[in-house]
Amino acid sequence: MIIKSFLLLCLALNVCLAGKAGIIRPCRFYDRKCIADNLKANSRCTPIVRGFVPNQYTIRNVRFEAPFFNASFIDRSLTIRNHDKCRISEFYYNVPTDSLVLSVDCPNLVLESNRTLIQHRSKQEDSCYNYHICGTYPLIRLTAHIRDADKLDLCSSFVFGDVTELPIFAINPLDKKTQNFLSRDLTLLNVFERECIFYRAHFLMCYFINSLYCNFGCN
Repeated sequence: MIIKSFLLLCLALNVCLAGKAGIIRPCRFYDRKCIADNLKANSRCTPIVRGFVPNQYTIRNVRFEAPFFNASFIDRSLTIRNHDKCRISEFYYNVPTDSLVLSVDCPNLVLESNRTLIQHRSKQEDSCYNYHICGTYPLIRLTAHIRDADKLDLCSSFVFGDVTELPIFAINPLDKKTQNFLSRDLTLLNVFERECIFYRAHFLMCYFINSLYCNFGCN
C-alpha cells in the first residue's frame, strides 16, 4: 500500500532527503517534531508524551534468558542511566516494502543491578548465584523494522539491539558460593552481552520513543 500520510506531510514540509529508489527520509534526525508528526500521521500513537527521558530510573525486576549458557537471569532493582543521551540515528520509509526503519543510538548506557543467575542442568535442580553488576556500554544501537508503514505499530515490532562494543563492567559476588562459581574467562562475553541486550532492546526503544516522540501505549 502506498504510504499516503507521510508523503503528504513530507511534501508540505519540503525536507525529504534523497536516497536510493523507494527510500524516503522525510526528517532530519534532530527534528523531533517532524519525526513525531510522521509517526502520528501513520499510526494510532498519541502525541501527548512525557517530553523527557530521565537520566536515571529503576525497574524493580527484569528477567532475561541466555539459552547459549543454559541460564536465566533476574535483575533486581535494575538502574538504567544515560538513556536520555540516546538519539535517532536512522529514520526512513521504504515505499516498495511498505515499511519504516527506525534506529536509535545510545552512547554510554549504564545498567546496574543485583543479579540472580539461575543455572539449568539436565536431570538436576537449578542452582542460583547472586552478584552485583554495573556495566557501561560504549554504544548500543537499537533498530526497529516496522511493517505496514501507513499503520505503524512499534509495540508489536521486533527491535534488534546491536552491542557495538563490549561493556566496561564491575562484578561483586554477594556470597562465597557465587564467588567460587563465577568464571574469569571472558572469551564468550560477546555472546552473553548480545543475549542480554536482545531482551532489553524492545523496552529501551519503546520507552525512548513513547517518552519523546509519540506514545504507542507500551513500555
